[in-house]
Formats: sequence, C-alpha cells, structure tokens
Amino acid sequence: MTHDELVAELFAHATRLGVETGYWDVRGNWHAASVESVVAVLIAMGAPIASLDDASGSLRRHVLARETRVLAPVVTVVGSAPLAFELCLPEGTEPWSARIEVRFEDGGARLSEVTLTDLEVVGGVEDGGRRWVRRRVVLSPAVLGRDQLEIGYHTLSVELREQRHEAALLVAPDHVVQPADADRMWGVFAPTYSLRTELGIGADVMDLDVLGAWIDGYGGKVVGTLPLLAAYLDEPCEPSPYSPVSRRFWNELYLDVERLPELARSPAARARLDDPGTQAEIAAMRTAPQFDAARQCRLVTALLDELTTTFFAQPVSERAEFDRWVADNPLVIEYGRFRAAVEREGAGWHTWPEVRRDGVLLADDFDRRIAARHVYAQWSMHRQLDEVSGALGARDQLLYLDLPVGSSSDGFDTWIDQHAYGWGAAVGAPPDDFFAGGQNWGFPPVRPDVARDEGHRLLAECLRHHMGPAGLLRLDHVMGLHRLFWVPDGMHASEGVYVRYATEEQFAVVAIESQRAGCVVVGEDLGTVPDEVREAMDRHRVLRSYVAEFSLPGGPGDELAGPDHRMVATVATHDTPTFAAFAVGDDLEARRVAGLLDPEHAGHELAGRQQAVDGLVAALERAGYLDQPGDEQSMLHALVELLGDSESPAVLVSLDDLLGGREPQNVPGTPADRPNWVLRLPGPLTAVASEPLVVATLQALQRRRLASHGRAVAAALDAGDDT
Repeated sequence: MTHDELVAELFAHATRLGVETGYWDVRGNWHAASVESVVAVLIAMGAPIASLDDASGSLRRHVLARETRVLAPVVTVVGSAPLAFELCLPEGTEPWSARIEVRFEDGGARLSEVTLTDLEVVGGVEDGGRRWVRRRVVLSPAVLGRDQLEIGYHTLSVELREQRHEAALLVAPDHVVQPADADRMWGVFAPTYSLRTELGIGADVMDLDVLGAWIDGYGGKVVGTLPLLAAYLDEPCEPSPYSPVSRRFWNELYLDVERLPELARSPAARARLDDPGTQAEIAAMRTAPQFDAARQCRLVTALLDELTTTFFAQPVSERAEFDRWVADNPLVIEYGRFRAAVEREGAGWHTWPEVRRDGVLLADDFDRRIAARHVYAQWSMHRQLDEVSGALGARDQLLYLDLPVGSSSDGFDTWIDQHAYGWGAAVGAPPDDFFAGGQNWGFPPVRPDVARDEGHRLLAECLRHHMGPAGLLRLDHVMGLHRLFWVPDGMHASEGVYVRYATEEQFAVVAIESQRAGCVVVGEDLGTVPDEVREAMDRHRVLRSYVAEFSLPGGPGDELAGPDHRMVATVATHDTPTFAAFAVGDDLEARRVAGLLDPEHAGHELAGRQQAVDGLVAALERAGYLDQPGDEQSMLHALVELLGDSESPAVLVSLDDLLGGREPQNVPGTPADRPNWVLRLPGPLTAVASEPLVVATLQALQRRRLASHGRAVAAALDAGDDT
C-alpha cells in the first residue's frame, strides 16, 4: 500500500474507534489531525498500533473484533421503551435460538428464549469476504415478568452454543430530576476556603450552613461552592479543586474538627487544640490575607491523628454506623492505604517501586495509623456534609456542588483504576480566543472502551458521591459526555484530537443517579460547544449554563440575551474575572502581563470589552433596571435584577461580585507562582452580611424572583395547569 492509502486506512479505523481526525476551531476553520497525533492517541486508547505500518494489520483486526462482538458491553432502556439490543453473529452460523437472562439489581432474575431466525436483520459487518449479521432482539417488560423495568443497573446475558455473553443493562428515566416549572430560586456562590465566619479552626463545611442561614433571611435557597474533593496539600502539592486526588473522596481540610463528637472523648486532642501555640496559629490563619491550605491542613491533620486514636479505641459495638458505611463504601479502605503510602513516599505513585506502582500495597508499605486517619477523616466528612445538607434542607435550601471532569494523574483514582485511563495523553482544549495555543489540563482521560466494558462504573460512583449531599450538581465540561480533547504526551496542545464517548449511555447513568438522589443537574456548556451537546442536554433536561459576562450586547443598540427556563444563570464563574474587574478590563491587562495576550490583541480586546459594557449599560437603561450610568456596583445591581426577572429556575451570585471585588479566584493558564484558589472575603461573613450594597442587591433579587414566580404561576393557571 502507498503512504496515502495507509493514512486513509489509519484514519478510517481511527474514526470507527471514536477518534475524530480533525476539528473545527472557533473561527470555523478545519484542522486536520496529523498521523503522529492519531497514532499516539490510538496507543493511549490501548489499540495495538505502534506506527502507521500497523494500520492495515493489527489495528484492522482490533477494530473488526470490537465491531463484531456478539453483544455490546452496554444496553440502555430509557423511559417506557422495551428492552432492545442487537446480536452480531457470523452469517450462516447463527444458532436457531438464544437463551436470554436478565439479572435484576434487586437480586431477581428472568429467563427467556428467542428464535433468531424470527428476528429482524438490522445491519452487518463485512471484512475480507466474511460477513457478520446484526439481528435485533426486543423484549417487553411482561416477557421479563415485570410490569415495567426498574430504574437501575442490571445485567443482561445471552447464551449461544453454551457460550455466555454479558452486558451492563442500564434502565434510566427519560430525564434527570427537574425543578418545578414555577421555581425561581436564587442563591450565593462562594469557595468554602474564602469564607471567614470566626467559627472553628479555619474554613470548613459547616461555614456553608452559616452562609445558608444568612441568605435564608432574604429568601435565598441555593448555597454554591467549588469542588470539595481530596487534594494533595503537602508533597506532592496540587491544590487546584479541579485536579483532585479523587473524585470519590472528600477533602478533610474542610472538617470542622471542633464539632466532631470524638473531641469530647479525646483529652489529647483537646489539649492540643487548647494549647496556646495552636490557638495562636488559628488566630493567625483567621486574619491572614490569603487562604493557606497547607497550613490549615497541617493543623487539621495533627488533631485528626489524636481523634482517630480515640475513635478506634471505642468498643466495636459502638461503631455500628461506621461499619455499615464502610461496608457500603469498601473502596475507602484502599483509599486510606494509598494516602498513607503517599505520605510515606513523599512523591506521586508513578515514582514508586513496581509492585506498589501497579496497584498492590502490602502491609509494610504504609503506616496503618495514617491509613486509619484517612478512613476516619472520610467518615467524618460524610457525617458533616450530611449535617450541612440536612440543615439546608430544613430551610428548603439546596447545596450546589461541582463535579470536575478529571482526576490528578498522581491521584488515587488513576492508581486504583489504572487500566481505565488513556496513559500517554492528557485532557485539554483546542485553541480559542482565550488560549491561542490551546490547553493541556494535565490529567489523563478515561478510556471510552473501558468505561463501556465496566458499565460506566466510574461515572456512576463519582455522581453518587456528589449527589449524596448535593441538591444541585454542576457537571464541569459537560461536553465530556460526548467527546474529550486528547493531547498526546510531548505534543503541543494544538496537536490534540477529539475522542468520542458513548453519549446516551452516560446520560442514562446521569439520569439514574439524579433520580435516585433527587438531584437537579446543570451542565457547564460554555464556549465552543457543538449543537449536538445542547440538543442532548435538552433531550435529557439537563439545565444549561448562562454566564452574563459571555452574553453581553455587541454594542449600545443591541439587546441583552437573558437566560431562559432551561438555564442556571450567573454573572461570572470561578474562571472568569469578577464583574467589577470585567467591567474595566482588569482581566485583559492581567492576561497581557502574564504573556497570555499580546499587546496588539490586548488593545483590540479592551476596545471590544468597552463596547460590550456600553451595550450592557444601554440595554439595562432601556429595560428600566438602570436609571443612569453609574459605577460597577450599580451595573451589577441592575444586572442581577434583570437575571432575577428571567425565567431561569436558579440565579447564583458570587460573594466576590456582591462585594465589588477586583481579584479573581483563578486565572486559567497562569504559571504556578500566580496565587490561584486562595482569595478570601475581606472580612467575616457577619460583617459582609451587613454591607448596605450587598443587602440591597439581595433584597432586589428576591423581589424580582418573586415577581417571576408569580408570572409563572399565573401563566400555568391560564393554561389550565392547577399544579
């Protein structure tokens, strides 16, 4: 074969495996993938290829084997649809019948038998003169002995000629949990580490309850925060909440140690806490201008060491609730051992000796006391998040959490499930107007083939972990349910390629977990997102994201496109400048200084920003929200009123914006010496709560939300809907 023919065959096989051999950029230009990028991504996906020469041999056989599997690894049933799946068999060798069994999640099972020759042929696969035929099997719930298939995770098996083939059977509702049609909630967003409440030894999850109690006085019903997931805060140090050690375990940094019941039974912990040196440390942390996660973690860890000893010294009979929790969450034992091994090694697991690196820890590889401390810490976080969620729920409030798209390459998730990740590549994003060179986020992607082979277990576990305490969950980079941008190791971010995922199967998992937890779901669909992503979100009723800073008018004569009933609305995000900084272009200057924006482009961007802000002012004036141009806070107040008047089921305003702050929580793409994820409130929440501008804005937001709710109720009554 010629070189061009080999490339054509490589690209054809890659496409069949879900690798997109090019992408459209933000300006509508097509970027074809290089042979080197495609080969590197295929290797990371586990395909048997080392170079272009393997395209017509081992890669071809690999693709054929996957396409001619007798039974797909995942079968989905959505809503009231019957159980339907395909069997792929070599033409002319199909047996007369197949024995089908469904094993239900509740322990029940049902056998059935179908005659294959009676089944509809729906396609086939041909290769080298051979042909495989696909036949469609359809079974009604009645055939399976049920009035309807229960929502959940079941197993489908098909026996042909004494060979058994299995698939995960996902039975999902039509859509995720929905807010009520007339819901017009609002809430406040704040990173937990930013809160100053003068309670506890530092920022902790119980501060979220304090925040909730405060906004409840004005009618606020949503308390939002950044991810609360486990992080490395010593060695290795990786404090970003979006590159966690695990997406299945919490960050013990945020424990309110003083509320743990074991403190009353631990003289050693009490003495350590009351020590003048400890109290001086706590006082210093409370007044520090920036949050020091490592400093607080050291203090929390020292206290947890004592409390862990106390907890495990109590009689086993008094730990029944803990034992049940461990039985339901057995992975926590492995997690504790892993974290203890990391503390002993002082380095990420990729540098460990081979046996440990391969996922096996022996008794001498870790300190059992440290492992126990991590297990106790997770149990304690579970209890306190339940307590926070319960306290919010008692006020009809929801906790809003955020699920990152990936986990640290040196973390627990990637160590315990190494086979599930595409080593040799990292998740990122192609070039756009904000990042001309593209982005490499540094964590490995989940392999789509392994995800399917395991019935999307990892996704389900991550969702379940968050939806336990959360009533509203944001899926970061929701496009990841469709495709992710894989950047091969050693290549520039612009050389990455997109890899497709089993979209409908993953949405089925989201819907299952959403219904079981009663959790509303919002997807982060900002930036350049294909139409198919938003179409799928609408189909499964996943709420979309509206960010006012991305929706400003193009000029003074243009209207502001506000959020609709399918969107959760915010002014900004954790990755954007605060509104005050945005309005004057502080972020553009910061990007110029950081080398992320050249001077010429910066001037052009600043002119465009001023035009957009002028357009916003004009639009707010025309709509009656702004009497006359004013400062950034008056613009924010008017913008919040406009959002409050919208049909959005939930409007969130950040505390940083309410206070007129100019510093951002995070500037993506900045070097490690830029202090991201450390910005705190300028004073205690009690002081913030009494700020006249803050109070006035929240009161106005409540009025607008009530008015919007009233209009929604009236419209429903006019339409004859008495619900």
